[in-house]
This record gives sequence, C-alpha cells and structure tokens, in this order.
Amino acid sequence: MKRRFYILPSTIFLLLLVFLVGCATGPSMFSRALSHNDWPKKRVMVMPVINLTGLTSDELVDVVSEKVSTILRESGLFIVYQYNKTTQPYSFQVGKPVDPELLRVSQERGINALIFETVNPIEVDPVRKGMWPFRRKAQRFTVSVNIDIVDVNTRTVILGEDLAKDITFSGEEIRTEKEKTPYAEKKRKALKECLPEILKKAARSATRSLNQQAWTGRIVSLDQQGIMVNAGRDVGLRPGVVLEVFCTGECITSCTGQTYELPGVKVGEIKIVALKTHHSFAEPVKGTDHQPGQIVRVKD
Repeated sequence: MKRRFYILPSTIFLLLLVFLVGCATGPSMFSRALSHNDWPKKRVMVMPVINLTGLTSDELVDVVSEKVSTILRESGLFIVYQYNKTTQPYSFQVGKPVDPELLRVSQERGINALIFETVNPIEVDPVRKGMWPFRRKAQRFTVSVNIDIVDVNTRTVILGEDLAKDITFSGEEIRTEKEKTPYAEKKRKALKECLPEILKKAARSATRSLNQQAWTGRIVSLDQQGIMVNAGRDVGLRPGVVLEVFCTGECITSCTGQTYELPGVKVGEIKIVALKTHHSFAEPVKGTDHQPGQIVRVKD
C-alpha cells in the first residue's frame, strides 16, 4: 500500500510537469523564433492601403494600414512609420519594379523595409445553406488581402502573401438606387467580419518575415566626427558595437525591370563610439576603404 501511495503523487507530478512543458512550447517558443534577428530594431514603413474592392470611401479599408502599423508597433520589435497619405500614392505589383524614387527616399531615412497592403476585389459565389429539403439561396463572400514586403537595401521582395477568409450570408441581394456596386452592404459586412482576423495573420507573417532578415544599415558620410551610420539609439545600437562593412554590390536588372543589388564583399569593420537618436558615429577597426552608401551589419 505504501508503494501505491508514493506512485500516485509521482504520477501527478509528472503529468503536471508535462503540462507545464507543453505550455512553454506554445507562444513562448513562437516568440523566441520570431526574435532571433530582432536587434537592432528594424525601421519599417507601412504604405497606405490600395483599395480594389470597388467600395468608395470605405472606412474599414481605409484603416488597414493603421491597424497593421498598430499591431507591429505593439509587438515592440520594430520602429514603425506610416507613409503620408497626402503625398503621391505608391502601389506594389508583382513583376513590376518598385518606384526608384520611393526606394531612394527610404534609404535616406534609414528605412529597412516597405510594407504594402492591397485589399482585393471581394469575390461573390452563389451557394446554398441548410439541409435538404430546407436548403436556401446564399452567397459566399471571399475577402483577401495581399501583404508584400520589400527590403530597401537589397531591393528584393522578402514576403508576398495572399491572405483570405470566407463568410456566407443568406438572403437575396438588396441594392439601393444610389448604390451601383452589387452586394455593397453585404461586402461591407464581410469586410467587417473578415478583416480583423486577416490583418492579425498579416502582421504575424510580416513579423516572421522581417525577423528572418538580419538588420542592415548604411554609411551616410565621413567627416571629422567619424563615420556616420544611419542608425542610432532608436534602433538599440550601443557604444562599442562592431559593424561589418560591405562594399556596394553589383546591380542586376530582372526581366521585369526590377533592379536588385547583390551582396558586396566585406571591406572592413567599424566600431560605434558616439550615439545620437537616429544616427551614430563610428571609427575604423579594420580596413580603410569606407565610403558613403556602403552597407553595414552587426558583427556576429
């Protein structure tokens, strides 16, 4: 009987231990997987959403970029900027080059990545709901959002994902005389029901993709204060951090007209000696051929 008495608590303890370990392999492991490249922080620019739904002035679509920005900002992993909506709009299209002026301005501001969101036309398919003989007409609405991320320094697409969610509504179409878009009210209802979940998935995909890329910066200038780098205290750099310096790589142009910058060879190392909010100053450690425009990254 004593042996059984000791076996019971031991069994309970083992089950509790397995439960705790199982809990630890969920969100905590996911967080660790996301954050292996989270230092220094990356500056990301969220572009205004492109609305292809056909619904004019739809507030649900208009706030997509704001919601994506908020989710990324609350993660604490990135420095998030939103592109000014009042200036020239930029869109992303697969197979077409990103506007070179947008890339140039982003490089000057030290932006690491551009995030584009496109809300696609809402698909409507006739279906039937219920069990025979009580089946009734309904419509299935498919809401989809494209999330595309472009690495500013390499000009490469690091994420291109189409996220979709379906929802089915019963009843016939109701269209007012003022509304020219078919199923306009149901489409708005579909957006309201589907967008929140889609945007959360989009932010998770963006976080995972961004953290698979190592942080990179650029040398801005060389003067009496030292070598100026376009990243500072805001991204988490510290005095004494050593950065590897790479020369500007060869540029190639794809069949679509997009220009890609290939990785250059390592030409030296520099060490951070002074920090400002958005930039820092460094001194040479190895090599002397340091030039503005060269890419830098933290030495492992």
